Amino acid sequence: MLKEQIQNRSAITVTAIKTVIKIETKDQRIKTKDQSLMNSKEQGARSKEQGARNKEQGTLKVGRTMRFVCPPLDSLSRLFGRVGGGFLTNLFSKLQIITFFCLLFIFSSCNFNTVVDTNQSIEDNQWLYANAAKADFEITDAAKPYEVSFKLRINGEYRYSNLFVMATFKDAKQRKKVRYQFKLAKADGQWLGKGSGDLYTYTFPLLKNHRFADTGKYHIEIEQNMRDNPLLGVSDVGIEVK
Repeated sequence: MLKEQIQNRSAITVTAIKTVIKIETKDQRIKTKDQSLMNSKEQGARSKEQGARNKEQGTLKVGRTMRFVCPPLDSLSRLFGRVGGGFLTNLFSKLQIITFFCLLFIFSSCNFNTVVDTNQSIEDNQWLYANAAKADFEITDAAKPYEVSFKLRINGEYRYSNLFVMATFKDAKQRKKVRYQFKLAKADGQWLGKGSGDLYTYTFPLLKNHRFADTGKYHIEIEQNMRDNPLLGVSDVGIEVK
């Protein structure tokens, strides 16, 4: 009987201890939950405060950026006024330079210093000895240097890679003959002249930087000096003095 009572009391004691432990555990959970809730509230408050600070700083940064990127309108006007003025000045200077070179090209291409420029068509493209190219001109300033050139145009019928001519220079006091040889084609047969269809044009210098002995009238003749007479394939001949 006594043993049974002791066992019952022990069971009651164990049950009471378990109940106390459960109550303490529940209280601890409540405290932990309350502490977590408080921490969450504090963290939320801190986050809001930090967000407000960041927003304020962001506003300040945006304001500074806007002040840097977007200067006042009067500053922009002065800036664009300077840039526009410089641009217009440079453009005007470039236009002046371009105009100058255009005028220079136009005047230089007019050949104001040409004394004489002849062109003689060869009948049937057959150049005879007797059909010499001729030019008569007058020199008014013997101190200036002159260029005397022979002009030639041939076609595909011409059979040689060179040409011999005899030039006669005549003034009031003397008469002089000079024989010239001109190269018309390369060794492989390619023409050296400026081509236009079946025609090839050449300009050969006879006298460079030449000063005539005196002012007055002059006469020049150029005849072909090849073995063939007539010489086939010659379209035009001429003389230029400038």
